[in-house]
Amino acid sequence: MPIVGPIRETHVPMVYDSDDRGVGGPIDMNGPQIGVTAYSEPGDNLELQLTVEFARPSTKYEIFLTAGPSHALAAGFIGIGVLTTNAAGSGAGTFVVPHARLLLPPFGPGYRTDHIDMLVAPGNLTGGALVTGAVNYFVCGRTEKPGDHPGVAAFEAFKGSSGEGDAAANKGDKGR
Repeated sequence: MPIVGPIRETHVPMVYDSDDRGVGGPIDMNGPQIGVTAYSEPGDNLELQLTVEFARPSTKYEIFLTAGPSHALAAGFIGIGVLTTNAAGSGAGTFVVPHARLLLPPFGPGYRTDHIDMLVAPGNLTGGALVTGAVNYFVCGRTEKPGDHPGVAAFEAFKGSSGEGDAAANKGDKGR
């Protein structure tokens, strides 16, 4: 019998979308499943746990939270961390996006459906485009200054790329 109540964590497939050689087909958020993204919202923050099993070996991927449910509907992105795969092409990491950052453009309060892009760099498909779609979450509209949240300092210290549109098609750093 199913339990009634809030869903505390959701798992979404991660796919190998495309690369610079066309492996995986066009960049359309469709491809073979190579991992999973689990996400939850402890304390209004967005916590993402990424596990990849079949990516390029020994590759550093920058993780981007991209506003919008698909590449075609992307409204902007921010870098949230780096995941490095081992010699077999697998890796895992946990990345937290503070609530105060989620209140700012290109995101904002309310119900959100965004996606995750994993790339060597914005617009660079040489390591492949790994994508998790349909990350559905809620951003409470309560006001707090970005500097008031304890997780913001660590997040801002990362200084990931940001920009307009989609990280898979954009060279980044336009939003900084």
